[in-house]
Amino acid sequence: MKLGQDILYLSDADVRAAGLGLAEVEAAVEAVLAAKAAGRAVMKPKLSLHAPDGALFLAAAGILAAPAYGGVKWVGVADAQNSGLPHIAGTVLLNDAGTGMPVAILDARWITGVRTAAITAVAARRLARPESARIGFVACGIQARAHLAALKLHFPLATLRAYSRRLSTAQAFAQEAGAEGLAAAAVEDPRDAVAGMDIVITSTPAVPPTPPFLDAAWLAPGSFAGMIDLGLSWISKSLPALDLVVTDDIAQAATERLAYPEPYHGEVAGLVVGSLPGRENAAQRNALVFAGLGLADVAVAAAVYERAKEAGIGRVLPV
Repeated sequence: MKLGQDILYLSDADVRAAGLGLAEVEAAVEAVLAAKAAGRAVMKPKLSLHAPDGALFLAAAGILAAPAYGGVKWVGVADAQNSGLPHIAGTVLLNDAGTGMPVAILDARWITGVRTAAITAVAARRLARPESARIGFVACGIQARAHLAALKLHFPLATLRAYSRRLSTAQAFAQEAGAEGLAAAAVEDPRDAVAGMDIVITSTPAVPPTPPFLDAAWLAPGSFAGMIDLGLSWISKSLPALDLVVTDDIAQAATERLAYPEPYHGEVAGLVVGSLPGRENAAQRNALVFAGLGLADVAVAAAVYERAKEAGIGRVLPV
């Protein structure tokens, strides 16, 4: 490949074939969070556009100093329950940060799942109890699967409860988790996926919108909640009862309709570099309200691109 003349196209199958491991994904995300805290990475809040009577479109961008890439992820989010199509469709455009030239176009399905779960895992290592063994999921799609895989690397997960708008979806996820050795069950009441759990992951889809239905009072002492759905499945007025609430980017959170109604205690990047203390006692109820970090998409896309280029994976196209 020649810079300025060629661009590498990586399909979903190509991205997966690059073979980036979950530990490598988490390392890339943790590194970019440290760079963010040190001012060595640049980003702006993502652009959000809603098509009339159609899909929600999002553009999230960031620039890394090392490795030196800039990129943007363009995502469409739609109610695809009856179409057989994915709920979320995304593409990453990756550019060389020195020259500005495009170097790769990557399908973003796998990247979106693993980068989100990696951010949660980085936060959970500081905010959840190390002995956390019980995990509950509200919504059981791509993010639930990505989060289970990422969190299993760090916590002795043994018990799983799964809730979804369709019981069959929760049952399928619970069956998969059971095959991995967890005592897993689907539940028909969302409270049963929250109460008594050490870790709770909520990823209710943004389209179609769902009225808030989860109460933070259900969270057990000592628990950690990863609110991947911007916290919108949670009753906003119940959230200030939590002890420590962080987000991935405060500026981004200010542009979103995030559920948490008070100032955040800080960012995940602060946890990484130690400027924000993590869990301080066993009874704290802590949470991450996810806003969406374009920098993490760029960091993971860059790692995938470099691995794919080395391995000769993908299709080279003329610029």
